[in-house]
Amino acid sequence: MNASGFAKKQSLLVISAILALVSLFFVPFETVLEYDYTRILRTICMLLLFLLVVAGLKECKALDVLAERCVSRMGTARALCLLFVALPFFSAMLFSNDVSLLTFVPMAIAILDRAGLRRLILRVIILQTIAANIGSALTPFGNPHNLYIYNLMDHYGFSIVDYELALIPIVAVGAFVVLALTMLIKNAPLEAPMGKKDKVENPRNIYVLIGLFALAVISVVGVIPLHIALIVIVAAIALLMPSVFKKVDYGILLVFLFLFIFANGVTEMSWIHQGLSAMMAWDPMLTTVFVSQFTSNVSSCILLQPFTSDWAAVLVGADIGGFGTPIASMACVITLKFYLMEEDSSVKDYMKVFLLFNLIMLAVLIPTYYLFG
Repeated sequence: MNASGFAKKQSLLVISAILALVSLFFVPFETVLEYDYTRILRTICMLLLFLLVVAGLKECKALDVLAERCVSRMGTARALCLLFVALPFFSAMLFSNDVSLLTFVPMAIAILDRAGLRRLILRVIILQTIAANIGSALTPFGNPHNLYIYNLMDHYGFSIVDYELALIPIVAVGAFVVLALTMLIKNAPLEAPMGKKDKVENPRNIYVLIGLFALAVISVVGVIPLHIALIVIVAAIALLMPSVFKKVDYGILLVFLFLFIFANGVTEMSWIHQGLSAMMAWDPMLTTVFVSQFTSNVSSCILLQPFTSDWAAVLVGADIGGFGTPIASMACVITLKFYLMEEDSSVKDYMKVFLLFNLIMLAVLIPTYYLFG
């Protein structure tokens, strides 16, 4: 892969690395070495656990087979579309929004095409993206910024109950809006065959991976030490499925580190510090939503979190901030990439539907925060 190809595939990694490098010109290197890296490294280790387990499940084609078995039971176009929207919504709670979209968007495109429903592809994959972003907001491991804030539990003094209570209203309301938008799809009986089905590979490994996933979850909630879970999971993967290590996107781990360096560097600059402090003092949730539109919600969360004691506002703001522009959430880029691979794709048509649906989500979720927050 040449430099141009790498930059396109790992655009967020390249951008975050450049931002981190630029920040070094404004902050003494000695100061960078003095940053407290404990929490960000803990977040990176937690994310690595889930990346390894999910890569293992994808290697076994467990998620693909589960989805295809569900699809085979669908009798109408609306039911099929509802399924394809529901799959990333629920799976994102456990496997992250990125993984859910990487799994189910290409599957939806292929199966809708086979079923003679190509006209619905654009609408369905955009609804999948919205559903994945909403579903991932519910759990600490649903997306990177949720995990980042969750790791600040001791710093802010909140509990897992407080954490979930802050998120449940926007997830519940968001799910209702996604369901309503999906129900607008015209119903019709399915006539075309779904095509060839995948088979589970190495079924015994699936049981091991489910156990490892459970181990990762209980380490996140603090039942067992993180380093124990990390050693066990890495060792198990190395023994049973060593090829999985090649399938993990380690770039997202470096993105976190680079954004952390950039965020700390920015906060050291007095004029930026004063501006962000003023905005966060005015309204931390809306500020996070606004900044997310230009930097992505992961970046805005890491950048703005130090400026407020209202962790819930930053958390909810980052989750709501994933709606809006195509770069507000990097998960949106995944869907767009898959869509543009289709011969009849149109960026103009995509943006019309994408912006309409995302503006609806913002218009509903922002008032929801103030109503229940």
